[in-house]
Amino acid sequence: EDINKDYHCSDGVFKAEDLKKTNGKIKSNTGKEFYIIEASFIDSYKGIKKQAQTIPLKDLGFILAETGIGTDSIVADAGSGSGGAACFIARYVRKVYSFDINEKNLQQAKKNAQYFNIENIEFKKVDVYKEIPVKDVDLLLLDLPEPWKAIGAANIAVKHGGFIVIYCPQITQAQQFINEAKDFLHIKTVEIIEREWKIEGQIVRPKSLSNIHSGFLVLLRKI
Repeated sequence: EDINKDYHCSDGVFKAEDLKKTNGKIKSNTGKEFYIIEASFIDSYKGIKKQAQTIPLKDLGFILAETGIGTDSIVADAGSGSGGAACFIARYVRKVYSFDINEKNLQQAKKNAQYFNIENIEFKKVDVYKEIPVKDVDLLLLDLPEPWKAIGAANIAVKHGGFIVIYCPQITQAQQFINEAKDFLHIKTVEIIEREWKIEGQIVRPKSLSNIHSGFLVLLRKI
């Protein structure tokens, strides 16, 4: 939102000058009191504009932990979608190359990267089923309808010992990729379930709808 304008919501109106504060309390015209703090990257990330669905944070965390990518790593990301995965991963690695065949997706992904002032992502319009125009990447992340069609291109792009992670909503997608990826070592396929709990006074129970399925993650390594 534009902090140079008053903010209107169901709890009232917040004055622009109050929104410019970085900490403390502010009140709406209806007397509702709120705390104001400076937004972290994750606060901002949760509000990015989406042209396509993004990979959930719980799954992105798994990718970082299992592949061990770091400040010297090169990552390829296909497809870009809204740029969520590329923006998140770019904070931890040297370079991210993000590819998508959809121009609208690329434009939104670029806007999100600009919003975060991230400069180590390069976006390109590419059909990764035909080619992935980088080589010797440490990690290739595929979030595609038919990821098995990118196996040939992936084999050229990923360095020896590098990782491929497939994110897919259907287990049959994972099954077909694994069955066709003969040049890669299948390490494991997982589904990350996040179960949030409500703790309020004497009430302790799981929150409803907190463990909804998001997708499957297939972890492979080039051998």
